[in-house]
Amino acid sequence: MAAVFALLVLVAWPAATAAVRVTQDSLLNVCMDAKHHKTEPGPEGQLYGQQVPAESWWVLVGPDGSQLSPSCPVQCVLWKDNACCTANTSLEAHQDQSYLYNFNWDHCGAMPEKCKRHFIQDTCLYECSPNLGPWIEQVGADPTLTHPPGSLG
Repeated sequence: MAAVFALLVLVAWPAATAAVRVTQDSLLNVCMDAKHHKTEPGPEGQLYGQQVPAESWWVLVGPDGSQLSPSCPVQCVLWKDNACCTANTSLEAHQDQSYLYNFNWDHCGAMPEKCKRHFIQDTCLYECSPNLGPWIEQVGADPTLTHPPGSLG
């Protein structure tokens, strides 16, 4: 009996797992379903770029693997050829007081420029990158939030 069960599992397992496999291609080149993201990634040639001061130059590699020169604007512009953000979103990411999250970078006092640059890069990655698919968790609507008990929904 155990041998029959083992054989059944060996035969059925590949078919059962094939339906739930996620391919690498399905995780890349997608935008999040979020407030400030485009529905599909694509060129966005006018992304806002912030010049990096000479004293903080470092080697940057573009999405195509090419090395960017120190005078090249960085931050959101790295995704200009294939972005999930709009030019306006990238501009707002660089503002001290931004509508994106109703947040002020200087809410605890003046933030040092190097620190601010880090947070802006982080925001640009989150808003603009089309390759965050492996970290996107699909969450369904909670019925208690959409129709709380006692509601007329």
